Amino acid sequence: MKRLRAGIILIILSWFPFAIIMINIAHNHNKLMSAAEASTFRLAVWGIQIIVGLIGLWLAGAPAIAEVKVAGIKKAPKRLWRLFWYSEQ
Repeated sequence: MKRLRAGIILIILSWFPFAIIMINIAHNHNKLMSAAEASTFRLAVWGIQIIVGLIGLWLAGAPAIAEVKVAGIKKAPKRLWRLFWYSEQ
């Protein structure tokens, strides 16, 4: 269940506000002083985060679909939670 764990972690990381934090750090160190530079940097970071999130969906999607087929849609979240924490198969 390494794919499930890696996928969920990547999805969570794709929602973390890296762009805001990195822009504030760069601004405090006298980098990215103009709004245009900050906007360009923000778009680049968001693009990377979207790609990371899509890779996470790809990784976690296959085990999730398999569990839905085995357990059904209502029991799948509980089984996926157990798989994530305990690696039951």
